[in-house]
Amino acid sequence: MNRKMKKYRYIISAVAAVAAASVILSACTSDSKSNASSAAPGLSTSAQESAGSSSGNTSGSESNDKNSTLSAKGLRNAIAKAYGDKYLPDQTMDTEMLESEFGLKKDMYDEVVAEAPLIGFHPDRLVIVKPKKGKEADVKRALEDALLVMKEQQMQYPVNVAKVNAGKVLEKDGYYCFMILGETDDTSENDDDAAKFAEKQIDIGVKAFDNYFA
Repeated sequence: MNRKMKKYRYIISAVAAVAAASVILSACTSDSKSNASSAAPGLSTSAQESAGSSSGNTSGSESNDKNSTLSAKGLRNAIAKAYGDKYLPDQTMDTEMLESEFGLKKDMYDEVVAEAPLIGFHPDRLVIVKPKKGKEADVKRALEDALLVMKEQQMQYPVNVAKVNAGKVLEKDGYYCFMILGETDDTSENDDDAAKFAEKQIDIGVKAFDNYFA
């Protein structure tokens, strides 16, 4: 009996040990899952914060993306497209012309597109400049001075006076634009009508300029 009892006790002890081990293992697994599950929200929050931060910076990202796609050439194309066959500048202005007519030196800009008509009768000009850092005020002043010279000091054909007077210097997102554009006016009978006609024509370019940055 003693041997049998010892044997039973041994079996019972072994079963108890296995049962205890199972309970401990189950508890550990449960704790692990619990810890993993409690850690998951932290990871998710972190991801959400990242996503939220990314989402919160969407406008900044879009702005950066947008800025990376902006160019003087792209802006020129948008303005020219708005005028269609009424866009008269068809000759690229070289660096010497830019400096002599607009006071723009090579060390003042990173990008430039400048065009004028081949036919000298037309006063139309489109000059788009992205200044070098620190040269913004110099570029703006140079363009404004050039416009003032055309308005007040240069002789213009009578039919072109209103167009020149309607000329603009525009500025947005680091780009500066000198603009005298539009259809030639051969219908206006007086100065007031000519001025209104010229303003409507230049507004086409101004809207194209603004829309490019929208």
